[in-house]
Amino acid sequence: MRSTRFKMSSVLLLLLLFASSSVLTACSLLNKSDTSADLASAGGLPALDAQLDQNGTAATISYKVRNLAIAGDRLGETHTDGQGHLHLYVDGVQKAMLKTDAPVRLENIPPGKHTIKLSLQQNDHVAINVEKVFEIEVKK
Repeated sequence: MRSTRFKMSSVLLLLLLFASSSVLTACSLLNKSDTSADLASAGGLPALDAQLDQNGTAATISYKVRNLAIAGDRLGETHTDGQGHLHLYVDGVQKAMLKTDAPVRLENIPPGKHTIKLSLQQNDHVAINVEKVFEIEVKK
């Protein structure tokens, strides 16, 4: 009888250990699957959301920056964590440095295909490697 109870207790203990280790393993797997997007939404890495609305030869870009303060008054100064601005490029040529989160309007875009890019920058103009690229076509 003791032998049977001992075996049942041992089996229950093993099942409990197995269940506990499965939960711990699942938790550690969840932690390992964090992505940059997860970190950004949790308050870590800078992120950029942007939309482009085109109307003929004009385009308006609205954007929102997360986890980076747009510090237009610190433009060109030394790097400060958590501060920066945006560069606007049209067909690979820098057209503007954006110091606020106000929408940007491009006008008189010539006919043809164009690439428009917003890029997050540190105060000292070093790219943060967060960007949004739009491909548009203006008809003749």
